[in-house]
Amino acid sequence: MTLLTRVCRALTGDSGTDRGLSPVVGKTLELGIGVLFVALLTATFFGGLVPDYRATVGAELGDRALVAAGDRLETAAPSERFDRIDRRVTVPLPETIRGDAYRIVAADDAGDPTLRLVHPHPSIGGRLRLAIPRRASISGSWTSSSPSWATVSVTEESFAVRLVDGGGLGTDASTATPVPTPSPGGSP
Repeated sequence: MTLLTRVCRALTGDSGTDRGLSPVVGKTLELGIGVLFVALLTATFFGGLVPDYRATVGAELGDRALVAAGDRLETAAPSERFDRIDRRVTVPLPETIRGDAYRIVAADDAGDPTLRLVHPHPSIGGRLRLAIPRRASISGSWTSSSPSWATVSVTEESFAVRLVDGGGLGTDASTATPVPTPSPGGSP
């Protein structure tokens, strides 16, 4: 006599004479144990493992989005000296991180132009110092749920980077006037 049979008899009050009910009760208990096992595994995964994994993946995706946005801005900033430059670039961003919309905000941390990722989940965020001149003024913000673009304007007096939300640009554009270089003969 197996342990399961003894348990079934104890639960049903069976003394062993009515054996027709034992297989039904045994299968019902086996099914109940299986459902309990699946419920325990589900609670373990969704209560502890999956949220931790989502937060880790979200933090990694946030870092990548911030670096990609910073790279796009640094590429738009002029590497040569110009009298005047007006440039606008689109910046593709993931629509959500960990299922929530987020923002990238321009900041000026102690004279360093930076980008900050602001997300509702506390473990997702970040700060990135941009490799553009310190004299550059940076302003504006991007929301992940709308098209994002940036404008870079450089004159002799100023260097401005502005983050802009919204559509309507469609393509990147640039106009530049190079600084005249003196000719080797002396006069231009």
